[in-house]
Amino acid sequence: MEWFSFRRRSKGWQNDPPAKLHTNIMFGPGMYLDPGFVKHHNITHVINCAFNKDSPVWFREKYPQNYMCLEALDSLEEDIRKWYPKFEETITAFLRSPDVKNIYIHCQCGINRSGFLALLFVCKKFNYSFKLASDSILKQRPCALTNSTYKEQVIEYIKNDFIKNHATN
Repeated sequence: MEWFSFRRRSKGWQNDPPAKLHTNIMFGPGMYLDPGFVKHHNITHVINCAFNKDSPVWFREKYPQNYMCLEALDSLEEDIRKWYPKFEETITAFLRSPDVKNIYIHCQCGINRSGFLALLFVCKKFNYSFKLASDSILKQRPCALTNSTYKEQVIEYIKNDFIKNHATN
């Protein structure tokens, strides 16, 4: 199914639900991160792919060790892969934390930065196919993954990672 067919079902970034990518990994916009949402979804850790202004102060003040801010930019001129090493390091540490229940990944709108970094992580870490993972995201959060540059960069990264990990000597 083409991506545009998913997008027709979008109710806008403020109203599309968050996307669950794995048993304890989800992403959406920073504005969802209120105490009720956190409690309802058992969120114990947060990765903000945007800037501190895009995340409620209360969570990072209450749980500073469970919060990280990447300060990634969303632009067709940027390379999302430059923020991936820090993202991967952080989410891996969060997943290993003894108190982790759910990790919420967000950016300002829960569309590109958080979506593509989370997509790249589940493809690399759990060997999800790009198509399966991106279709799953778009079925849940149809407004997501609109940055065409990031899409190509993630596809290239996954392809190169696959080749590197499956090369014969």
